[in-house]
Amino acid sequence: MFIPVSANLIKLSKIFPKDLYVVGGYVRNCLMGIKGGDIDLASDVDIEEISEILKANGYKIKIKNSMYNSITIFKDAESYEFTSFRKDFYPENGKHCPVKVERTSDIREDAKRRDFTINAIYYNINRDEIVDYYQGVVDAKQKILRCIGAPEEVLNHDGERILRMVRLVGELDLKIERKTLKQAYLMSKNIEDLSPARKYAELERILYCDKRYGEIKSDFFKALKLLNKLNVWQYFRLPFKKVKYKMVKKVDDRVLGLIIDIVDTAKPECLEAFLDEFLRKQLGFSQKQLQKVFIYISGYYNAIDKMKNKEYFFKYFDDFSVIFPLLAKKSKHLMNRYMFFYKYIIRHGLTIKVSDLKIGKEEISANFPKIDPRSYDGILEDLLSKVFDGKLANTRESLLQEIDKWNY
Repeated sequence: MFIPVSANLIKLSKIFPKDLYVVGGYVRNCLMGIKGGDIDLASDVDIEEISEILKANGYKIKIKNSMYNSITIFKDAESYEFTSFRKDFYPENGKHCPVKVERTSDIREDAKRRDFTINAIYYNINRDEIVDYYQGVVDAKQKILRCIGAPEEVLNHDGERILRMVRLVGELDLKIERKTLKQAYLMSKNIEDLSPARKYAELERILYCDKRYGEIKSDFFKALKLLNKLNVWQYFRLPFKKVKYKMVKKVDDRVLGLIIDIVDTAKPECLEAFLDEFLRKQLGFSQKQLQKVFIYISGYYNAIDKMKNKEYFFKYFDDFSVIFPLLAKKSKHLMNRYMFFYKYIIRHGLTIKVSDLKIGKEEISANFPKIDPRSYDGILEDLLSKVFDGKLANTRESLLQEIDKWNY
């Protein structure tokens, strides 16, 4: 059985002192008739030993993780992730990272530490042969996702494997073996132990899983429905078990679409506090990212609530290009209403932002020292409203004269 590999990879296999194997997604994809996939390599060779050999033969290397005996190998435009055969030892939770790693010379032990049978198929480049200890070849051809060995052991070790399982179902249009699915349901609580960054990274991959391999049938919505079936949302600290998916199916920005669906499902009393708990604490968003999403989502809901045009664009003009595609999938009437006004503002060059006024807080302070600085924002907003309505010219002189009339 032949797995196509590049000439560079064949040359690399001849440099290795022991047989070199391709393992994981690339082998799986080739067996399923799918092009592409990251090339992961493995062998019974320590990274220190092989690093010296590779450098002497003109390869570039980078230590990826010394604990896992893992390096990245570069040759021309190609790169490969190499890991020495190893055994992993996990803590009694689902935090993803092994607490201990041991080198092994036994390829069976290396295969045993992997997650699913279709990801534990090895291709021996030197001998041009498949090595498969867990019937992964059969499962790949039948499009079945099955844990290696006992599902309770595989999924208990690593909460991320459950999210990866969901992604692979959507990516490759797979069916989950019954015992594997049952155990994933029972152990989905392990997702709670993952770091926020890992939760978000895998969730984002799920949302766009149908884009990974464009030439095959795939369905990200199938993966989303599986998240509901496994009741994983409660382990993102959300106050429900199932999301009502509507917007995520319609919009190009599926992250924002999913957030809207989650907000619509939860119906929180305070949107800002809800997004802070979900996006920052559970998914690791920075404060800056959180604020941006809050603006987009607020702009979407304020439009649905039919906020007055002038008030709306004073607040959301800079972000309307992101909000508009969301609104367009919700209501064509509201979309047309706000888009008309948005284009009108641009066409007539209307002053729409406080920052576009010809004076700022510095001028107010210099010319009106008796005014309480806490009033500056309100003063500038009043000036902006009058300039926008055409009642006041946007010149330094006119704006200062207007403030002077207010007898501060």
